[in-house]
Amino acid sequence: MISESMDLMNRIPGAFFVFDRNTYKFVFVSDGLLNLFGLSEKAFLEKYYNSFEMFMYKEDRKRVRELIEGQFDFEDYCEANFRVKSILDDEKYMIFQGRLVVENDGSENVYALLFDVTEMVVSQQEINRMNNDLYYQSAQDRVHRDQLSKKAQMDGLTGLLNKAAVTESIGDYLRESEKDQVHALLMIDCDNFKSVNDGFGHAVGDEVIKYFASVMKRTFRDSDIKGRFGGDEFIVFMKNTTADATGLRAKQLNEAIRKPYIKDGREIKISCSIGISYYPKDGNTFETLFNAADDALYKAKSFGKDRFVEFKK
Repeated sequence: MISESMDLMNRIPGAFFVFDRNTYKFVFVSDGLLNLFGLSEKAFLEKYYNSFEMFMYKEDRKRVRELIEGQFDFEDYCEANFRVKSILDDEKYMIFQGRLVVENDGSENVYALLFDVTEMVVSQQEINRMNNDLYYQSAQDRVHRDQLSKKAQMDGLTGLLNKAAVTESIGDYLRESEKDQVHALLMIDCDNFKSVNDGFGHAVGDEVIKYFASVMKRTFRDSDIKGRFGGDEFIVFMKNTTADATGLRAKQLNEAIRKPYIKDGREIKISCSIGISYYPKDGNTFETLFNAADDALYKAKSFGKDRFVEFKK
């Protein structure tokens, strides 16, 4: 049995639902979820065979299930992207966030929220690229990434691109970009990292950096360029994005990093500050975008840290 009453859960804003972790059968669907698809509960359950797995595109199911179960192996929170069909069989792009809960009777349920990000995918070129598999790279992107990976050197601690490689990768991509495309450069700092090293030691500091990098990898798309710029500084380049989509990702990273990190029973509070610039509005080279994002990062820190700020001239 689920731990809260259905009446109470129906008051949760947005598209909220609960499904059984083992069977993926729906346990509860909220009015907010039904309103998102314009269906009654009976029609919704019939259309999707009372199954969260059948709710997704067939091509996305195996990937999403492996992603969810893989994340639950390490923590009780998971996030995934997938596609669904609306009542009119239109393609919708979704962000899913779920929390694993062990009920009083020992059963395992996933309490989840669904966010419709279809409107954020405003570029027809981006939509066409993602038709085969949401957020997967096109064949051209994969070839490009393969070429970069052969010459790129990885950061030994995090497995991300190092400073030289990420700078070269972003610069190469910008030189091939058209002026009608929109990309985002995010400069990210782990707040108060010196106090972690001083208070817990460099070994724990290294673990925090690896944890930070793992959360960053989960938050951004596979197609985005991600690197460690040095120390506690990171960089992400989001290809073919929008300000809304970029802001959503930055907010998700702030919220995910803000959760206490536990090491040997000790709680380490960490957060991150983010500065954002956009191509071509704020610059058309790596250097100009970096300087703009760095300026925005400085403002994020001066405003109290643990937030993101977009560059303004």
